[in-house]
Amino acid sequence: MRPFLEAGESILGHEPAGGYEDRCWVLHTIHDGARRVRWREVLAGAGRRLEDWPHTPSYLVLAGIDGREDHEGPSAGEIDRDCLARLVTLLARHSAEGPDTPCYAAQAAIEDAGAPVPARHGRLGDALAHHDFCSGRGGGWGQFPANWWAADGSWFVLTDWDLSATEVFGGAALVAALLADDELEAVRMPSIAEALARA
Repeated sequence: MRPFLEAGESILGHEPAGGYEDRCWVLHTIHDGARRVRWREVLAGAGRRLEDWPHTPSYLVLAGIDGREDHEGPSAGEIDRDCLARLVTLLARHSAEGPDTPCYAAQAAIEDAGAPVPARHGRLGDALAHHDFCSGRGGGWGQFPANWWAADGSWFVLTDWDLSATEVFGGAALVAALLADDELEAVRMPSIAEALARA
């Protein structure tokens, strides 16, 4: 597992060094009461545009917007359940074994980058149950994995600790499906590597 995660200059919690046709960000959910609100809608209310944000998608995109205190989300550092459910559906459609696709998952402790990295193996279709387990509904691991990927290497998913979106790498058809999906708010924004290069 470690050679895969550390290919090139990438480390756990960061992007893989190549090997995928395309990538995009899935923005974590914002709610206004029971209603789901798109990031673009929140920004438009403040006369701002998502396209003008030159960095990765974090809570800072939405900073300083009046009325934000009335919204719940987006979650930082971990994909929310709504996004995860839809993402798993689309990943399954673009995986040879569907929900039975074997996957790996890993979560590094932010507090101790040198600590051993626990890894898990499972099925794509078990992701929601694992999310619930990590969220305290069944006790457990504490946080949904930062990195998870298909065992055959066809796609790779990551959520960095301070971002409010999840980055998905994979084939062009998968990324096109994510960007076109009505339930997800998937966008093209700078990658972590691109944002770091600009800093």
